[in-house]
Amino acid sequence: MTGAGQGTGEAIALALAAAGARVAVNDINPDRAERVAAAIRQAGGLALAVDADVSNKFHCVQLIEATRAEWGRLDILVNNARVIPASTVLKMDEWDWDRCLDVNLKGAFFMSQLVGRVMADENGERGGNIVNIASVAGVALPWEQRAAFCASQAGIAGFTRECAREYAAYGLRVNALLRSIDPDEAERQAIPRIVITLCSAAGRSINGAVLTVEEASALP
Repeated sequence: MTGAGQGTGEAIALALAAAGARVAVNDINPDRAERVAAAIRQAGGLALAVDADVSNKFHCVQLIEATRAEWGRLDILVNNARVIPASTVLKMDEWDWDRCLDVNLKGAFFMSQLVGRVMADENGERGGNIVNIASVAGVALPWEQRAAFCASQAGIAGFTRECAREYAAYGLRVNALLRSIDPDEAERQAIPRIVITLCSAAGRSINGAVLTVEEASALP
């Protein structure tokens, strides 16, 4: 699970562990990753902390191989890592634009490609699940002074749909869950539950969906 050292990512990691998953907790900050992993272990779950920058393909390989070395298999990938630079288009620095798309979009591509290869080669009928945590920004709504972030989120939506189409041949499902720009407490609590549903037998008919939290909460 990428971007799991705080906020929504932390909540999803804790919920997955409580549901019985063994969780590789990734964050670019090693202290945050270890704090969440330690909380999972203290609660009786299994967790591994791996610091990695998902915009770097070699870091992604190291994250995946550390997970495989620990548990021997990959069944779920949650792409949650993101950065949100604030700037008008007219004043935006190129570095901020590149960094935002590198982490938010290229990072999801790297992880989905590398994990997808492992799942396709090794999981057989067990299949696998990829969930991209994204935002309504750039998909359904604009967000003032967040053009780079909006672009990355629109990219995630398109990437999710095509990745799902391609990966279906291998029994892998790929979906995206869109957070609100400013989620309330009810939405924050719903997100981990929805991720678990999408990765469980209850979500086996859902593939290539780009759903808001409200839409996903209404699913049977």
